[in-house]
Amino acid sequence: MDNRRKSLRRGMPMTSRVPLDVAAAAQKQKQSQVPETQSEIPAVSLSRLTKSDFQPEEYLKETLKTVQEKNIRQFRKALEDARKVASKNLQKNVYKNYESFVFISKEISGMERDMQLLRELLLNINQVGDDLMEEDEQSLLDAEEPGGRVAALGRRRTMRMSMANQQDMFKDQLTKIWRTIRDAQRFVPFAPNRHVVGDVRNISELSPSTMQTRQRVDIVVLSDMLLLAVRKKRGNYSQTILVAERSFLLSDVTVADVSDNSRAGNMVKIVNRAETFLFGFKSTDAKNEFLMLIGHAKAGIFGAEPPSMPPSLPPPIPSTMRPGAVPVRSTRSRQSASGGDDDQESMAEGFRSRIDEMLDALDIHIARREFNDATVLVQRLKRQVGESPKPAAAVRRAIDAHIAELSRLILTDLLIPCSPRKQVAANVSLLHQLGWDKEAKEAFLASRSATIKNRTRQLKLEGNTRLYIRELAIVYFRLIRNTCEWYSEFFADPTMISALIAWVRQEMAGYAVIFRRHVFHEMQKFQVIASCLNHTLAEVDILGHAGLDLKFMLDQEFFPDLTGCIRSFEGRCLALLTKAVTGDNLAVASKISTASNENAARLFGPQIPIVASVSKLDEVLTDFGNELRFIVRDSLYGQVVASVLSIIEGVLKQFLTVLRKGSNTHAQELALLVSTQAVVSWVVPRSAAHLDRIFGRTVTDIHNLEQRLEAFPSSLQDVFCQKHAVAISRSSFDFVTAEFLDEREVGDEMAPSLAMEQLLRGLGDIARELDQWPLPKRAVLGGIIDCIFVQMIDPRNWEMTGGEKRKFSHYGVHCLVLDIHFLLRVCGSLVSKSTNNMANRVCEKALRSYFAANPGAAAGGGAKEMMNKLWYDARVRTAMQRLGYSFPDFGRGFEHRSQQSFENGNAAQSESAPHSARDNTASPVPSVTSR
Repeated sequence: MDNRRKSLRRGMPMTSRVPLDVAAAAQKQKQSQVPETQSEIPAVSLSRLTKSDFQPEEYLKETLKTVQEKNIRQFRKALEDARKVASKNLQKNVYKNYESFVFISKEISGMERDMQLLRELLLNINQVGDDLMEEDEQSLLDAEEPGGRVAALGRRRTMRMSMANQQDMFKDQLTKIWRTIRDAQRFVPFAPNRHVVGDVRNISELSPSTMQTRQRVDIVVLSDMLLLAVRKKRGNYSQTILVAERSFLLSDVTVADVSDNSRAGNMVKIVNRAETFLFGFKSTDAKNEFLMLIGHAKAGIFGAEPPSMPPSLPPPIPSTMRPGAVPVRSTRSRQSASGGDDDQESMAEGFRSRIDEMLDALDIHIARREFNDATVLVQRLKRQVGESPKPAAAVRRAIDAHIAELSRLILTDLLIPCSPRKQVAANVSLLHQLGWDKEAKEAFLASRSATIKNRTRQLKLEGNTRLYIRELAIVYFRLIRNTCEWYSEFFADPTMISALIAWVRQEMAGYAVIFRRHVFHEMQKFQVIASCLNHTLAEVDILGHAGLDLKFMLDQEFFPDLTGCIRSFEGRCLALLTKAVTGDNLAVASKISTASNENAARLFGPQIPIVASVSKLDEVLTDFGNELRFIVRDSLYGQVVASVLSIIEGVLKQFLTVLRKGSNTHAQELALLVSTQAVVSWVVPRSAAHLDRIFGRTVTDIHNLEQRLEAFPSSLQDVFCQKHAVAISRSSFDFVTAEFLDEREVGDEMAPSLAMEQLLRGLGDIARELDQWPLPKRAVLGGIIDCIFVQMIDPRNWEMTGGEKRKFSHYGVHCLVLDIHFLLRVCGSLVSKSTNNMANRVCEKALRSYFAANPGAAAGGGAKEMMNKLWYDARVRTAMQRLGYSFPDFGRGFEHRSQQSFENGNAAQSESAPHSARDNTASPVPSVTSR
C-alpha cells in the first residue's frame, strides 16, 4: 500500500513548489524596474525558499543585515510578487490536475474502507480462535475428571434454565421495540438469541458529499443488527414519532471513527457494502458510547452469537477446532457401550471429515470471492449429501447457511448498476445453480432500474427541453429494450415474464413522471409537447420492432396531462377574450365578406360589420386549432370539442353581460347585437371547418353548435327591447307613475298627449339607428312596443301605494285610450297580434276601473257620454296631419322607411316578422263603445 501511494505521488505533478524559471523571471523583471540608486536591494533566493529545511528567521537575518529601510520595503514587494506568481501557478496546476486529485481521493477512500474491513475480519478471526480453544479445553477437563460428567450435566441443566429465561427477556426487548418504533417488526423480525444491546438517540444523519444534515435518527444496536429509526412529526403538532427506515446486519457493515479529520468532529462512518452513511453526534461521549455498543455487539459480550452466522458442524475429532466439539474418545466409548458397529462409525467419521474439509474450502472461496469455485464446491457438497444414506440435519443446515451467505454476496455484485452483460450473466447463472432464481430476478431488475437512474442523472438540462427529452427517451427505452433482451436470455422460465411486465410498467411510470415535470406545465407550447411526444414515440417504435409495444401505456400515462394542457390553454384563451371584451369600445373594427357563407350573406348582406372582440375570438379559435394540430388524436376529440364550446359560449355570455349594463349608447348596443349574430353565423362555421381539417373528418358537435345557438341572438334582442322599453317609458310616457284623474270635459279639441309624442320620437331615434345596421328592424321595434304593453299590463302597475285599485276619471280614460290608439296607428305593421291584444286589455282594464268608481256611468243613467271609434280615428288623423312635417314618417308609419334601407338584407326577416296588424288590427275603441 505504501508503494502504491508512493507511485501515486510520483505520478502527480509538484504543485506545492514554485517553478524556478517563472519565479526567476518575475524577480528579474522587478529588478529591471528598480533605479540604479537602489542597487543594494537584496535578491530573492528562490533556491533557499524551496528547501525543506528552510528557516525564515535565519534567512531574514542574513539577507537584511545591512539593508536600509527603503530597500527593505522593495524587498518585501519583491517577495509579494513572487508569492503571487507562485499562487497563480499553483492554481493552474490544481485546475490542470483536478481529475487526478479526484481519482486519487476515491482510491484512498476505497483503500481506507478495505483496510477497515480487513481489520474487522482479523479481529473476528482472532476472537473466534480464542473462544474455540477455551471451549475445547473446558470440555476435555470435564470429561477427564471423575465427577466431571455429573457436574457437566448439572451445568447443562442450569444453563438450559437460564437460557430459557434469557430467551423470554430477549423476546420482551423485541416486543418493546416493535411497540415504540413503527414498522420495526418488518425490519427486525423475531430470531432466537436476538436481543437489544443498547441505543443512541438524537443522532444527525449527514450527507457524505455536502456534510449537511439530512434528518434526525435514533440507532438501536442489537446483537446482530443495527436499526435506524427516523423522527417524524405527527400531523400538524410538534409531537414526533419514531419510524423504522432501514436495518443492517452487523456482519455486513464496517463502523469507522472519522474524528481524526479536522472537518469531522464527532462523526462515525458506517459502510454497508456499496453504501456509505455518515452520522454526527452531539458530544464525544455519545460517539464513544455508540462505538462501545458496536464493539460489544460484535464481540458477543451481552448475549449469544448472532443468529445470522452460519452454523457449523459438530467435529468428529477433538483436533477440529469448531464450537460444540465433542472428544472422539468419549464418543467412541458411548458407541461401544451401546453396541454400535465400528465400520459404520468409521464411515460416518470419514463422511463428516470430508464435509468439514469441503466446508472449510468453501469458506475460503467465499472469503476470496471466488464465486465460480464456490458454486462448484456447493454442487459437490449437495451430491455428497445426496449419496449419504442418512445425512445429519446439522450437515444440511450448515450447507444451507453457506449457500445463503454465498448467494447474498453474489446478489450484492448483481445489484451493482451499470455492470457489463458478461458479468451479469455470470452472476445470474451462479444464482440459478444455487437455486436462488427468484432473488436473482429481483436483484437483476433492481440493478437495471439503478442503471437507468444513474444514466438519467448524467443527462444535462441546459434549457432545451426537446433535446433533453430526446436523450431521456433514448436512455430509458433503449435500456428497457436491452433489459428485455437480457431477461429473456437469463430467465427462460415462462412464469417469470409477469415480473418483467410489471418492471416495464414501473419504469414507464418513472419516465412519465420526469416527462410530466419538464414538459407538461402551464405555459408550455403545444408544438414543444408534440415534439417531445414524437421523440418518445420514435423510441417506443423501436421497442415495438423488438416485440414490445408500449404505446398503450404511453396513452394511459399522458392522456390526463394532455387534457389538462388543453383545459389550461382554454383558460388562458378565456382570460384573453374576457380582457378583450371588457376593453372593447364596441365600435366597428372591420367588415368581413360573406361571399363564402350563404347563411351569413342572407342575414348580413355582402359584408359583416364586427367589433374588435369578435375578430379577437376568431383569431383565438384559429390559434387554438393551430396549436391543437400538433397533438391532435382521436382520444382528445371530446376535450377539444368541449374547450371550443366553452370558449364560444363564454364570449356570448360576456356579450349578454355587457348589454345589460346601462352605460352603453344605442350604437354600441346595436353593434353588440350584430356581433352576436356574427359569432353564431360566421365564427362558429369557420371554427368547425378548421377542426374538420385538423381531425380529418366532420366535427358534428361544432356544426350542431350553430343550430343550438340560433336563438341566442334573439335572446339578446329581447334584452335590448326590454331595456329600451323601460328607458323610453320612463323618459316619456311613464304609465307606472302617470295619473289619469283630470276632470276636464272631453271634446273635439282633444289630441294625443305630449308624452306619447315623445315616446314615438324615441322610437324614431331607435329606428334611425337601426337603418345603419343589418338587423331585423321590425322584430326589434315590434319587440320594444310589445315590452311597453307588457309593462303596462303588469298587475303591479294597477295598484296604488296603499293597495287600492288604480282610478281613472272620464277625461283620463279617454286620454289613455286615445294615446294607445295613436300609438297603434302610427306604428302600423310593427304591431303584432299579441301586442294588439295587450292594448285591448289595457283599455278594458282602464274602463273597468272607471266604471267601478262610477256605478251610475255603467248603468247609463246621467253618465257622461263615451266616445266611439270614429271620434278616436278623427283625433288621430288630425294629430298625424298636424305632426306630419315635424316628425318624420308620421303619416306613413315606420315600416315604409325600412324597405329601401334593407330590401336585400331584410327581405327574409320581413317575411318571418310577427303578424302585421296594420290593416286588420282591431282598435281598442270598439271595446270601449260596447261598454
